Amino acid sequence: MHRKSLIFIFLITALFSFKLLELSKVKKDFIYVVPKIKNFEVLERNIGEYTLSPIGGNILKEKIEQRNFLNGSLFYNVPNGEYLLKGKYKDDSDEYILKKQKNWEKIYLNLEGVKFSKIQEVFLNFLTACLIGFNIFIYLNSRHRIPKGNSLKVIFFLLIGKMLFSLRIGFQNNYLIMAEYTITRVLLFLLIFYFLENILSKKFKKFRIFIWSCLGIIYFYNIVTLLILYSPQFYVYLLEESPVFLNIVRTARRVIDLTRIIFIITLFQFFIQRRKVRKKISFSWIAIGITYFVLEFFREPFPKERNLYYFIELMEICYIYWCLVFYIFKIYTENVMRAIRYSIGVTLSYISLFYFKTLTEPAVILGTIIILDFYTNIIEGIMKYKNEAVDKIYNRLCLVRDVKTFEKLLQKEILKNVTLVDVKVKILFDPEEYKEFITEGDDNEIVISKDMIKLEEYSSAYRIEFNENKYIALIFVEEGDTPLTIEEQNFLLDLSNKIGSIVSKIRLDSLYEELI
Repeated sequence: MHRKSLIFIFLITALFSFKLLELSKVKKDFIYVVPKIKNFEVLERNIGEYTLSPIGGNILKEKIEQRNFLNGSLFYNVPNGEYLLKGKYKDDSDEYILKKQKNWEKIYLNLEGVKFSKIQEVFLNFLTACLIGFNIFIYLNSRHRIPKGNSLKVIFFLLIGKMLFSLRIGFQNNYLIMAEYTITRVLLFLLIFYFLENILSKKFKKFRIFIWSCLGIIYFYNIVTLLILYSPQFYVYLLEESPVFLNIVRTARRVIDLTRIIFIITLFQFFIQRRKVRKKISFSWIAIGITYFVLEFFREPFPKERNLYYFIELMEICYIYWCLVFYIFKIYTENVMRAIRYSIGVTLSYISLFYFKTLTEPAVILGTIIILDFYTNIIEGIMKYKNEAVDKIYNRLCLVRDVKTFEKLLQKEILKNVTLVDVKVKILFDPEEYKEFITEGDDNEIVISKDMIKLEEYSSAYRIEFNENKYIALIFVEEGDTPLTIEEQNFLLDLSNKIGSIVSKIRLDSLYEELI
């Protein structure tokens, strides 16, 4: 059903796009100016200053009209002739003499705004390569936990593709801009679909309708933007035939964005689960929420810092992606890289002090390292904590001697502390008995995913081990519409790790009674 709907949407989009492009082909007499400024969002306004002056002849300059186009400018009502084109951005300027003989011309100006030396560009590309390598390293160490065919695997490769576009290269064209724009939008759409499918409960129908309505608007204006990227003639067509529509598209892009939709979904999800959040870590969640808010709305208080927009969006997407992976598949280990992070920060500060000959750059690097360490501790406070309920349950279970009583009591205590549809506890006696319930899996992981469980009514299982025996009991759980919170996930993990000795004792007692 979903596939048919997507095919239908793509066909309608293709027909709609083809018709608009055909209508716009009649437009002519314009010049499209493209600077070499990298990492700017399309449809941004007032990026650079451009002038077009006729050279000789009887061409009246007053007839020529100018509009901002993408990250450059567009002059239309330009008859054929000879012109001087000038451009300026920040402290950079360039000029070009052209002789317009065709219906329309596309001119590249050597404007970069912030220029980097060859060594600086190599260093920036090296840092980008490190970022890509770091993400690949995390993925290789966690991919075995992500089920085959899961969309998060596709999203990861799109994320790497977006990172590759952040490399500083000496050329760019509309096709590269289109490819980068498309990859970013597909990546964000897939993240939102994953949220709707796996995080947000289906019972919130009105909220889901609101999100789908916003996605429809975003999809429409993204198609219009891609058509503008593909054909400057289409942009001239909109300028002359429907300037109000063009302003609506630009406004919609600034107000209703894909990353903001993700922010709204996460905010709503936190609100409906707020009662499950422990008061002790409320500050940690608030700090993360404020950080996300600052990243998402950075451009509002700092409209002139356009060079940072691209990298902030990249940080956001990385942050969202790995939060999803860690949350859904319960992949988290303590951050053992803290000392290494400080070592790298100090080393980079040391190098930058001699390279830039100022204290600004090393101070920024050290400040960044300190901020990252602060948020690492916050995340650790959320992910790792001592739950008093686990100790109380452990003490109650210590008094139990019968296998069936133990299984029922443990099931009751779990349902009391975790919001679940159903729980099944099974103590295993034979070393190979676990194969009746699960397929062969990774003995190093406590959590067993659904695709490894033979009991179809349960969504995951928790393995209990003791010493060398990896499977002495299994706890099967069935989640409801709302996924478990991190606190609930940690509760089950802590409980599974702690009660191994009690389960082992009950097993031995039961086996001993059978022998007697």
